[in-house]
Amino acid sequence: MDVYDVSDDLVKKLNDWKLISIISGKFNELKENHSKVNFVEHALIDFKYIEKILLNVKLREEKCNKRSSEYRMLGNEQFSLKNKKYFQALELYNKSICFSEPGSENLSIGYANRSAVLFEWKRYHECLANIELARKANYPARLMHKLDKREKDCRLLLATQPPDVQSYQFQMEFEPHSQVPNIADCLELRETPEEGRFICTKRDLVVGDLIAIEEPFCSTLLPPMRYIRCATCKEEKYLTLIPCETCCSVMFCSEECYERAVSTFHKYECPVIDLLHTMFNKIHGIALRVCLTALELFPTIEELMGFCEEPDNQQRSAFDLDYANFTAREHYRAIHGMVTNQHLRSVSDLFQRSVVCAVLKHFMINYTPLKEFLGGEEGQNFFTELLFRHLQTSPSNMHGIDLVEQLNETKDDTTHSAHFAVFPKAKRIETLSIQYRFTCKCEACQNDYPTFDKLQPKLFIPYVNEEKDMKSLIAYDFDFALKNYRKYCEFLTKHKDAYPCEQISSAEESLKMALHILVDAVPLKAKMNQSPQFFERSKSYDQKTESSDNEQKLEAIRSE
Repeated sequence: MDVYDVSDDLVKKLNDWKLISIISGKFNELKENHSKVNFVEHALIDFKYIEKILLNVKLREEKCNKRSSEYRMLGNEQFSLKNKKYFQALELYNKSICFSEPGSENLSIGYANRSAVLFEWKRYHECLANIELARKANYPARLMHKLDKREKDCRLLLATQPPDVQSYQFQMEFEPHSQVPNIADCLELRETPEEGRFICTKRDLVVGDLIAIEEPFCSTLLPPMRYIRCATCKEEKYLTLIPCETCCSVMFCSEECYERAVSTFHKYECPVIDLLHTMFNKIHGIALRVCLTALELFPTIEELMGFCEEPDNQQRSAFDLDYANFTAREHYRAIHGMVTNQHLRSVSDLFQRSVVCAVLKHFMINYTPLKEFLGGEEGQNFFTELLFRHLQTSPSNMHGIDLVEQLNETKDDTTHSAHFAVFPKAKRIETLSIQYRFTCKCEACQNDYPTFDKLQPKLFIPYVNEEKDMKSLIAYDFDFALKNYRKYCEFLTKHKDAYPCEQISSAEESLKMALHILVDAVPLKAKMNQSPQFFERSKSYDQKTESSDNEQKLEAIRSE
C-alpha cells in the first residue's frame, strides 16, 4: 500500500457513492491550501483510511535480535565458499547490524562478520575499522581469538592495499557571474508567460564547458540505498557503516554524520521512517526534507513564518540572493521562491496532492516530535502550507544523482523525463507537460528525431572509440577516462552538424561513462566486479596463507 493507492481508492469510493461532485465542489471552494489539506485529512479519517494505514503499514521496524540473527545467517550463506557473493553478504550483515538490539552481542558479531568479508576482499584498512567497531561493541570473549588472528594478518598485509582513486575535481573556466558567483558569466535569467523563469546562455557553448557548480540545499537517500550509503552525507561507505540506535532503516559513515542527523532531520523522520519508505516516493521525501531543513534554520516556528511572509522572500530566485553573506537561510529564499504552478493545476491534481500532504502531515505531526516544535493550530497550519508548497515545487526542481547502472540490477525508481534517445516524441511531450507545465520545443522535439534504437550511422562520420577503448571504459579505467574525456567533447563539437546519428550517440554515451568514472559515480560493487586491481594479492603471502584463509573463513561462518 502506498499513498497513491489511498488516493485512488478514496476517489473510487466517492464516485461509487455519488459524492465526488459534492466533495470536489467543497474542496474547490476552499481558498487556503492548509484548509484543502485539512478537509481531505478529515475525509481520510472519516472513511477509516488512517486506521487502515496503521493496520497495514509499520511506522517503524523495531530492533530485534531474532531478525538480526536471521539476516546474519543469510549473509553467511552468501559469504560461503560455495557462493562468494560478497556484496550480498555485506548488505545482509549491514541489515543484521541495524536490527541488533542495543547492548546485544549481535551488533559486535555483525561488525566481525563484515571484517571477515573485507579481509577476503583485501580491503585491509576497512577490515581493521570493523575489528575496532566489534571490540567497542563488546565482542564476546569466546570468539576473540578469531578477531585477534584476523587483525594480526590484516596488519601484515596493510601495505599491499592500493589507495582508492580520488574523484577528479572539475573547475569552471569561465569568469564568474557578477550576481551569482558559482555560475558562468555567460548565463542569464529570462522569463516568458508560457515557460516561466529559465536560465539561458548569451554566447555559444561547446561540449564539455562547465557552467555551474552548486551544493544542494538538502538531499535525501533513496530507500534501496539505506544499507549501502550514509543517510547524512550520502557517501558510499557501506564497508564501515554504523546504525541508528533506534530505527533499522538508516546507517551513517561516522559519529559526526550520526550526530548531525539525529539533531536535525532524523529526529523527526526516525519514529515513522518505515512508513515514509513504504508509503511515499522520492518527490514526497525531498519535499518533506526541504521543510524539515527549513525548520532547523530558525529557533521557533514563528520566526520561520515571519521569514516566509516577508515581501522580499516572495518569488525570489538564485539571481536575487546576497552571495557576499550567503547562509543556509539566504539559500532558502530561492528555494521558497520557486513557482508552484498551482493556477495551472486541475482540481483532480490538487486533490491527489492534498491526499499525499494530508497523510504525510498527519503522521509527522501526530507520531513524531514535530508537533512540539510547531505548537498549536497556527504552527501546524503553516507547516501544512509549507509542505503543500514544496510538494508542488519538488517535481520540477528536484534532481537525482545518477550512478553507472549495472546489468541485471533492479532499478529503484522510474525516469520522469529524458534525452530523446529513450522516449518517442509523444511520450516526452505528455510527460513534460504533466510535470513541468510547458510544451517542449527543443531541437529533438521540433524535428522529431528518431529514438536510439532507430538511429542510423551517417557516411563519412567516424566512430570515436575502438573496441579496446570500450573495454577500458567498461573496466572503469580512471586514467583512460581522464585521458580521453576531452577527446569525446572535441569529437561531439566537431561533428555537431551530423547530429543525430549512431556515431554521435555512441560518443555521447562514451563521454557520460568517462564523466561517471572521473567523478566516482561508479558503485563500489561495479568497480570491484570489473577491476582486477582490487583482487591483486601478494603471491608469496598467498602461498603461505591460502589454507589458513579458508580455515578462517569457514570458522567465521560456523561461529559468527
